[in-house]
Formats: sequence, C-alpha cells, structure tokens
Amino acid sequence: MNRRPLEKDSAGTQVVAEERELLGRVQGLLGRHRGRRSTVPGEGRVIDYDAELIALRDSVADTKLEDMPSLVEQMTRVAALAASHQREAQLPVDPASPYFAHLRLREAAPGPGATGERVRDVLIGRRGFIERSAGVQIVDWRDAPVSQIYYRYDEGDDYDELLDARHLVGVVEARRNVSIHGGTLRRIGCPQGVFVADGEGRWFEAEGQVTPTLEGGQGKAARPPRPLGPQARDQGRAKDPGGSRDRGTEKDRGRRLGIHGGPVPRADKHLPEIAALIDREQFDLITRPSSGLVLIQGGAGSGKTTVALHRVAYLVFQEPTRFRPSRCLIVVPTVALERYVSGVLPALGVTGVPVVTARGWARVTRRRVLPHVVDRYTEDTPSAVSRIKKHPGLLGVLERYVADLGAEVGRELVAAVRSRASASRLEAAWVWFASHPLIERLRELKRWLPTSDIEAQDRQRLELALTRLRRRVRDVGAAWAEVMTDFGRLRAGLPTEGPDAVRDGELREMVRWTAAQQEETLASELEGVDPEMRAPVDGGELDDSERGQAAGRLDREDDPILLRLAQLLAGGLHSTKGNDTLIRYDHIAIDEAQDLSAIEIQVLLGTAGENRSVTLAGDRAQRLVFDNGFRGWDDLLADLHETAAQIRPLQLSYRSTAEVMRFARAVLGPLADEERPARPGAPVELHRFEAMGEAVGFLAEALRSLAGREPTASVALIARHPAQAEAYYQALARAEVPALRRVRNQEFAFAPGVDVTDVAQVKGLEFDYVVLLDVTEANYPASIEARHLLHIGATRAAHQLWLIAVGTPSPLLPEELLT
Repeated sequence: MNRRPLEKDSAGTQVVAEERELLGRVQGLLGRHRGRRSTVPGEGRVIDYDAELIALRDSVADTKLEDMPSLVEQMTRVAALAASHQREAQLPVDPASPYFAHLRLREAAPGPGATGERVRDVLIGRRGFIERSAGVQIVDWRDAPVSQIYYRYDEGDDYDELLDARHLVGVVEARRNVSIHGGTLRRIGCPQGVFVADGEGRWFEAEGQVTPTLEGGQGKAARPPRPLGPQARDQGRAKDPGGSRDRGTEKDRGRRLGIHGGPVPRADKHLPEIAALIDREQFDLITRPSSGLVLIQGGAGSGKTTVALHRVAYLVFQEPTRFRPSRCLIVVPTVALERYVSGVLPALGVTGVPVVTARGWARVTRRRVLPHVVDRYTEDTPSAVSRIKKHPGLLGVLERYVADLGAEVGRELVAAVRSRASASRLEAAWVWFASHPLIERLRELKRWLPTSDIEAQDRQRLELALTRLRRRVRDVGAAWAEVMTDFGRLRAGLPTEGPDAVRDGELREMVRWTAAQQEETLASELEGVDPEMRAPVDGGELDDSERGQAAGRLDREDDPILLRLAQLLAGGLHSTKGNDTLIRYDHIAIDEAQDLSAIEIQVLLGTAGENRSVTLAGDRAQRLVFDNGFRGWDDLLADLHETAAQIRPLQLSYRSTAEVMRFARAVLGPLADEERPARPGAPVELHRFEAMGEAVGFLAEALRSLAGREPTASVALIARHPAQAEAYYQALARAEVPALRRVRNQEFAFAPGVDVTDVAQVKGLEFDYVVLLDVTEANYPASIEARHLLHIGATRAAHQLWLIAVGTPSPLLPEELLT
C-alpha cells in the first residue's frame, strides 16, 4: 500500500479534523468522568468508605443490644454509598479504544405531525455511554437498535427501519470506521478514502486497493455431484479435458478473496478427474482386490477420500459378484460427510453402498447383535473414563479376558463329571474344539456329547453344565461389566509409563463409573410413586450424582467394547434379528482413520469377509480426537496385529492453494510433513480488530459484496467454539448478510451461501472461501491440539483464507502475518 500526505484543503483533511475533534470531545468527557470522587458536601473532603465500614464492623462488639439496629442500618447505608461510588469511579467505556465506527444521521423529526430534520452523530463501540449534554452518544453494537443502520446501510443511503417500535427514517450522511489504539486515532476508512497516521501524528491518504475483498472463487469447492450418464460425462471431458485453472492477475491477488471470477467450476474439482493424480504404483495397489488392507496417507486436500471412493467404485465394477454394493461399507467421520459421500458415489456409477459414521454404525449394529443391552447414553462421561475406554491397550485386555474365560469354562466342565475316564475324554474333546470361538466351542461340544462314550450320569451332568455355561458366555453385557470393573485385570493390561500411561487414580475412576452404570436408575426404583412427589423442588435432575449420571446408561465408547467382546466370544457379529445372520462386508473403506480408536477399527476389520478387502485413509496432521491413543500409523497397525500394503503419501494438494498449504504447514510447526505441490492463489490475510463489532462490520461488508458478485460462492466462517460461532451468526444476521446459515450439528446444505460453524463440524469438507474467526491466543494457544484444529480449519479453503483476530493473535501464526 502506497500513501501520500494529505493536502491542506482536501476532503481527507476535513474528515480527519472532524474525527479528531469528535475523539477529543469523547476523551474530555471520559476524563471528567474519571475525576469524579465522592466528597462530604461543602467540605471537599474525600470519604474512605472502606475504612468507615471497617470501623463500624469493629464497633459491633462494644455496641449495646438496643443500639444494634441503628448500627446495622448505618452499615447498610455506607455499603450502598460505597457501591454507588465504585460504579461512578468505573469508566463506562475503554478510553484506549472507546469506539470503532462513526455514523452521522440526518433524521426526520420524530413523532406524528412533526416537521424538520435533525443531525446526530452516533458512535459504535463495545459498550454504551450517552452524555447528551456533551453531544456524545456511544452505543453498544450488540444490542443498540440504531447500530443496525451501520451494518445495513452505506454512506448516502436512505434508511427506513422499524427498530424496537421506533420508526427511523433518514439519510446516512457519513459512515466511517476508525481505529483507535492507546487513545490515539490511527486510521479512518470512508468512501472519501482511507487515511492513516504515522507514529508522529502526520496524516496520509492510502493509495491503491486497501479494502480487502472476497471474489473470484464461486463454485470452486467440491459439492456432491449429480449422477451423469456416459454421454454427459464425455461431453464434460471434451469441454475441459485438462481442467480450467484461470489464476487471475497479480493485481487482484491478495486483496480480494478469489483469483478468477468465472462461474464455471474448476474441472479438477470433479471427483472422477482425481484418479489422474494417482501414480502407477498406487493405482496398481488400489485396483488389486487381493491387496487386503490398503493404507492411503496424504495431507489435507490430497484426495484420500476420493481415492478410497474410487477403489470402491472400481472393485464393484470389476468384480460385481464378489463386491456387491449393499455388502460394501464406507465409514466417514461426520454426518455431513455421510450425506456428501452418499451423493458422490452415484456420480461414480455406484448405488446402494451404505455410508455411515463409526458411532452411528456401532449403535445400529449393537442393537442388532445385543438387543437386550440398555440403549440409553450418558452425556456426562468423565474425560478419564472416555480415554481409557478408547485405549489401544484394551484390545489385549479383552483378548486375555476371553482366553481366561475359556480356560475357566473348561475347568468347570471337567469338574461337572465324576468319572476319571469321562473327564479324560471331555478334556480331549475340549482341546479338539479349541480353534473355535468360545460360544461355538460349547455348541460343538453339545453336538458331540450324545455320540460320545461318556457315562450316562456324567453326560446328564454335562448337559446341565453346558446349558448354564452357554447362557453365561452369551451374556456379553455381563462380560463387559465384569472386565471393565476388574481393577487388577485392567491394571495388568494398561501401561503405567509412556505417552499413553494410565494412572491408578484414572483407572479407579473408570472402574467406579462403570460400576455405577450397572445400577438401576433412581426413576426405576421409584416407579409407581406419584410423579409429582418425585419431582425435585429445584426443578433439576432427580439424581445428579455420579450414580445418577451413569446408572442405566452406556457411554458411547462402550459400543465398540461390547461389539469386540461379541466378536471374540462368538467369532463374529451375529444379528439376532431373523435367522442369526453373520454381519460381513465384501469391502470396507474407513476415512479419517486417525480419529477412530483402535477398538473401533478392530471391530470394523472383524466384519470383513474371509478374502478381506479394506481401505484405510487418513492424515496424522488432521487429528480432531486426541484421547484415542493414536501415535502413528505403524503403532496403530501394530496394535491391530496387521500388516498393510502402504501407499506412499499422495503428493499433490488439489483442494487448497500453495499459500493456504504453506500457512497450514507453518501452523503445524514440528508436526508438519514435507511440502507438497499445490496451485498458486491469493495470499492468506490476517485482519486484526479491537472489538468484535468492528470485525462484524468488516465481514458484513465483504460478504454482502461477495454475494452480489459471486452468487454461487460457498463461504465458511469457522470459530473455535460453538458459542463464538453463535455470537458471530447473530451479529451478521442483524447486518442482513444474505444466505446466512448457522450450522450446529453437521446440517450443511452444500449450497451457495455463508455457513457459520465451529471447527469440529467441518472435518473432511471444503468451501470456496474460509474465514477463521477469533484466531487469538485464547482460542489457539501454543499446544498440539490447537495446531491440529487450526490446520484443519485452514485447509477447508479451496480458494482463499482470511483470519480474524479480535485481541492478541495466536502465537501459532507465522511471523510474516503478524508483521
């Protein structure tokens, strides 16, 4: 940005003079307000209310009983005066940055039959402060009705608004945004220009494009494509065989969001074209059904999900009798991706493939396999309990439990017979069936028993014992409760040192919590009691203790544990609905595998058929779950006792630009992989503000402008936390940003418009433009979790990335952005 000194009689000089005079008036008023102190009338003596209260308190011991009421009354009066004094001494607004915008409104005189006009100045800030006698009116941008005029109208616009039953009609004579730092006016933005001050107080006019603008990227982000026939696909390839990559001009780049303004989506965003990014070795592995478990690694936007989907499509097309669509399974991390992928597969010529989330599949499958297990979840699982129930060490604990249970069952069977000869024959048969899962082993023994030469009395005793033991080993819920409350067994199987260490205190908390899950709910115990008598007087929960939170409920982490026990005991997952069918899949594709626990993945692998065909896809840099014990792909495969035909990382980032990927790698710091090629694009920009209202005004202008120029653009405003997303959404809705949507539970429309959401919602998705909200030290501190979350948010951008910081920027940001 260039600048030139302001000329003496220019419009800019007049604007600066007006704003400096206005700021001086505000600061003078604040200075007088700060100087107010309560004194004794007529004496000018300062009252120390705190000292007076202490003196009155100390005199309580010596006061006679009959004088006590008057003393208490005096203390109450002094305390009220002290509170009033404290309110007076506290400044209503921050003098270092009292406001961030200035409106001059020419209004029609209020009231029916009134004539004439009035002109008033309205300042927009973080807190309200009005002193009409001094001509100062600072309103809170969040709730003052008049502030909506600032967000909805430009300078020179006529406005006509009904705000809080008041009809406001007039003209916006001036609309200016200002930057005040340390009580000094540093910048003024208005239609007449942008005016900035240097450190010595000299004012200049900025030359060139100084208003950042979003533009040129509509339709670039991938959306679920509609199925196309062969003829339509051929026509599409003929029109754009190589993919249009209009990159715009250098002048546009960096100051406006977007590089090119054409409405035609970039051809290389269509999923069928992504197969061209795979090299020959990778293609051979993906298209070889006998390759077993294939691991696809790659950074954000490198096409991992696309390659996994292509593998499903290829297998179904090449061997339709072996890979039936209804017997394939695609597991994705979010409900939004579930809907997205469901729209992608038909475009690849594949229909009928189930697309699920891991949690959704686990719950539905647990209902099919274990219908008698309680089906309610708790929403208050302690973090230590959740971490232990996802710990990879539990795989070994469950396997040893089932092995020990098998040995115990064998001993009980032998103890049931009296004859030594019968015992010897029984032991031999029990060993003979040792290769079968425990439930099947007992079933085979029951079939063998009538044909054996075991004595009749012992055979009768064995039949009774087999009935009792089969009932016991088929009770998966009881097995889960037993193993998860056995402190000694768990302590022996979980590490006490290293990054995944489990402390004794955490383990006891988990055992205590799981024991509470086995108890009846208080509501069940009070069944039959008058409902009005059961209602707590405070309107809260009937039992909000740990027992009340856990009793009669499962944790969501319990579903994989229950299913894994069912697999180990029965040799697979058998649906109890219908004819006891075994749940098997011809091919399983698991996306974002790094965010699943080892138990979740093991359960899914256990449903693969004999000629197992599985695709794992993931990126260790895009972790969204940090308590599942994931340490890397080699460690995960070791936990699963698996070997994989590992594909080397996909090298090209097709989603995001080189600038976005460079920023994302810088955010990851020591966690980043090597740099990969990407197309050039607009620079990543950081915009810093003193107040959220100032940021909202900036965003509202940019988004309204974008909507007018690029009606098919998709924009994501991504906050760290849901509450922050809600605050920005409400503010932007008041500013009448078009096509604004609040996404709380993955309900993305995959349509043009502005989605306001939090970073946990956007995994695996992409948008034309991304604005990361409040990228501050408080939201993204120097931690591993913050690095991953900021990386995930940034790499959702297909075209351009902006960062908004209200306060101190995150220390994870590259130095060049901060300077």
